[in-house]
Amino acid sequence: MFRATEIGSEETLPALAELSQVGYERDARDVEWVAWRGERAQLKRPHRSSLPNYGFAPPPIRMEYRYPRAVFFVLATKFFEAFAANGIRTVLALYLRDDLNFTESFSTVVLHIFNFFGQFCPIIGAILADSYIGNVRTISGFSFIYAFGWLLLTLTSLPAMGLPMVLLVSIALLFIAVGNGSIRACITSLGALQFRLPEQSVHLAEYFSFYYFVYYFGIFLSKILPPLVRANTLCFDKAECYPAVFGTLGAAFMMAWFIFLVGRCFYKSEKLSDDNILFKFCGCIKTALVEKWRRRKSPKRSNYWLHNAVGAYDMGFVNDVSRVLRISKLFIPLPFYFALLAQQDSSWTFQATQMNTTVMGVTIQPDQAKAVGPIFLFMLIPLWQYITVPLLRRYFNWELQPLHSVTVGGIFSAGAFFCAGAVQERIKNSPLQTVNIAWQLPQFLLLMMGELLLSIPGLQFAFTQAPTSMKSVVTAAWFLNNAFGNLIVVLVTELGMLSSQMAEYFFYAVVMLVCIILYALLAFDYTLQERKGGMYVRMDSEADDRDVPSTSRSGSI
Repeated sequence: MFRATEIGSEETLPALAELSQVGYERDARDVEWVAWRGERAQLKRPHRSSLPNYGFAPPPIRMEYRYPRAVFFVLATKFFEAFAANGIRTVLALYLRDDLNFTESFSTVVLHIFNFFGQFCPIIGAILADSYIGNVRTISGFSFIYAFGWLLLTLTSLPAMGLPMVLLVSIALLFIAVGNGSIRACITSLGALQFRLPEQSVHLAEYFSFYYFVYYFGIFLSKILPPLVRANTLCFDKAECYPAVFGTLGAAFMMAWFIFLVGRCFYKSEKLSDDNILFKFCGCIKTALVEKWRRRKSPKRSNYWLHNAVGAYDMGFVNDVSRVLRISKLFIPLPFYFALLAQQDSSWTFQATQMNTTVMGVTIQPDQAKAVGPIFLFMLIPLWQYITVPLLRRYFNWELQPLHSVTVGGIFSAGAFFCAGAVQERIKNSPLQTVNIAWQLPQFLLLMMGELLLSIPGLQFAFTQAPTSMKSVVTAAWFLNNAFGNLIVVLVTELGMLSSQMAEYFFYAVVMLVCIILYALLAFDYTLQERKGGMYVRMDSEADDRDVPSTSRSGSI
């Protein structure tokens, strides 16, 4: 069963959907093996594309067990919660700049610190849910913090009451970020726990696919509706009504909380794990380092530093830790990618305010422009999965492997910021608000291509190649990268070394290219080490009785 610490966040869902069907495909592999051994005639194994179904249900298979009703409450809860959490990210930068009169730099810093906690806290919530109090209690407890944050944020948007606004806004955003982050993995895991395995493995894969779709649909609406509410509501003699926006988003969260509470009548009881793998993983590394220092002059010291932990931990676990560390090395250059991805809500929104936002006679709000991102992603996923990949496989007998895909995705992401820099230069050399916002479309398209080719396959590869007991560690490492990416934006903004926004865009693009070159070198070294070690890379990381190389393309390096 996929626990909260394994899930981490919504971006793991494509990999989980793939893994949920491994049991059925393993049966097909066993039949193929027996036929090869007995009759020398291989049966064709069901083929998987390099990407699983994102919101598209797998072919229906007749099941004896009814689809759990609790899952519908989980999906509805996630939709409203995703709308609320991402709605605040949509309007936050302009609220801080235009309503509270903060500078663009300070607004950017606040937004990305908010994002940092939203990406870091899933680890905390997942640990509590898995090992201490369970998913339901974790969600219930952090929902109080979450709700208080919405209340406080709404108060800050009311006319000045003589209170320190910076402090109040900071506390409100901290509570919302901690609440949102801490329940993200728990909601997903709670839904997964409702299925009976292995009998409902296909339904579980279907659940992950639908969950991913619901999550991104909530994000899409969060980029459309909150700016509309702000622009079309008058309050307190202001042209833009942020109290109405925050009230709407807070009400959406309250709806999510209400649906979750009603669903408690249907949730299954949870079994807590005896120990937490994240703590055990860190303890193994700590023990190895301490023992290495103690044995530095002893003939008993191990050649490989991590093997100094053998004794306190069994050899199998130490080897699993070693494998995870090799996989995690691939993550080193990736925080910079997340620094680029996170700027849709900050610098790209500020850029949109300098542009003409009328498109084909329809005027949109500057912070609505980024809604084109999810639209592009919804279009690109089926185009890639159902058209591009099959055509490449059929006519060229070639498929873009995960590690290569990450490299290509990084190049696309860098290209997005080269485009943003070019648009910024055009804005600089033109009268104010004469450059049409449609010029932002290429940068959003390139960034979503990066999301498709880097973020999704990168996490899927790392998650599926990690040992079964270590998937939560890999997930934690991935989302720490995401969190630290936001800190990179904070650092670059605070240092203020770049003379203009255009120079900043080009800086991010160039450094991203350098990082992706470093990634390509690390990926080459990883592939070389795997081949030298005679290891077979499979989508299902569990040990098997036979040393059979995987025939799954999506599991290839």
